[in-house]
Amino acid sequence: QEEKKQLTLKVEELERKLESTSAQNIEFLQVIAKREESIHQCQLRLEEKSRECSCLARQLEMAIEDAKRQVEQTRERAVSRERAAQSKMLDLETQLSRNKTELNQLRRSRED
Repeated sequence: QEEKKQLTLKVEELERKLESTSAQNIEFLQVIAKREESIHQCQLRLEEKSRECSCLARQLEMAIEDAKRQVEQTRERAVSRERAAQSKMLDLETQLSRNKTELNQLRRSRED
């Protein structure tokens, strides 16, 4: 009987430990489930941020290309204006030279 009583107490103690361990397992499973859900949500946010970054990178590349085009167009216009100004300046210098020659001829003619 004593041995039976001790075995019964031991069985009861083991059952309590089993219940405690089962409760801990349930808590751990809940913690794991929450962490897995948190990880899943973080992965979704990461994917969304990655898409946003890719989109912004494409927009930045397009803006840079557009800026390069504008700079090139502005440079080409400036070069064109400079050429036109140089051409005009040459024309004016030629005209000035002709006018000076004509003026000198008129002075000589008047003196004669």
